[in-house]
Amino acid sequence: MDCLNSLREKLKEEKIDGFLITNETNIRYVTGFTGSESVFLITRNNDYLFTDFRYVEQARYDAPWVKIVERKTSLIKTICEKLKRLKIKRLFVEPIYLTLKHYSEIIKDVKGIQIIHSKGIIENYRGQKTPEEVNKIKRAIEIAESAFYEVRKKIKIGLSEKDIADALEFETRKRGGTKSSFETICAIGARTSLPHACVTDKKIKENDILLIDWGARFQFYNSDLTRVVFIDKILQKYKQIYQIVLDAQSFAIDNIKHGQKAKNIDYAARSYIEKKGYGKYFGHGVGHGIGLEVHEYPSISKRSCDILKEGMIFTIEPGIYIPDFGGVRLEDMVLVTYNGCDILTSVTKNLSELIIN
Repeated sequence: MDCLNSLREKLKEEKIDGFLITNETNIRYVTGFTGSESVFLITRNNDYLFTDFRYVEQARYDAPWVKIVERKTSLIKTICEKLKRLKIKRLFVEPIYLTLKHYSEIIKDVKGIQIIHSKGIIENYRGQKTPEEVNKIKRAIEIAESAFYEVRKKIKIGLSEKDIADALEFETRKRGGTKSSFETICAIGARTSLPHACVTDKKIKENDILLIDWGARFQFYNSDLTRVVFIDKILQKYKQIYQIVLDAQSFAIDNIKHGQKAKNIDYAARSYIEKKGYGKYFGHGVGHGIGLEVHEYPSISKRSCDILKEGMIFTIEPGIYIPDFGGVRLEDMVLVTYNGCDILTSVTKNLSELIIN
């Protein structure tokens, strides 16, 4: 409700008549509505949820204060009729999530309406987590970490990438997670050089490396971690790369604080990896915000214009990926504080504990 009240104040300040929210995640954040295929309209006085028969009762339960508009014709026609009745002349929209077809229909059907870019207002609100959101994310982390430790006990020669990913999904649900945050990334051997490898039936062999990128969802909030484990022993080159990635991650984390530029966090890790001669093998951003979505504001990358704020939660995940050899990525989640950050994830990064005999 705090976000909704702030949005309504924003409408008054900008002399906007309404805000049409079409992104499902943003609707959930603002209203608590857990359904889909719906659109939310905020006006200066009332709020309207456009939905169909399947979600009417659910909407009454999730957001009893909202005026529900059950569509009988097409969704966009129902919305246009309401905009005309309410005499909406200046309308905030989310251009990334409003289709060109729907935009064109609004312009055509609602004569004289002015469509205005909302400029990611809700995403910015979502960036700084409330204490309740932080607790849900911490629970999602606990579930993911517990699932990992259980699966780690079972990793052995002969298991496939798919076997391990399936086991993590099972253990996540068993511990109260809704599901995995995303399709688990599990790569063996040289396939660890693929940052977003899809799981296959490739099986673990002696002296293999295994990269696992996984997470759990709890009450719509997500966690995201990456670790590598080694079978029997660690090749010297992997040991060297691992230490570089670990140090790069530490340098990035050491620079996190309220008011810091996000791109400076990326630079702290990237410049170190470049200094060690592996710059061309690290091609993605150092991190990303996480909450209701796995990837959200802020962006921790060299091109980011975002400024870190107290209460933000994001990942720090530098990596080195060498084609036809393999890769190492380490990913943890942090919560920004005024003078630094709290590291929320705790799965060991001690090499001796990541060797499976």
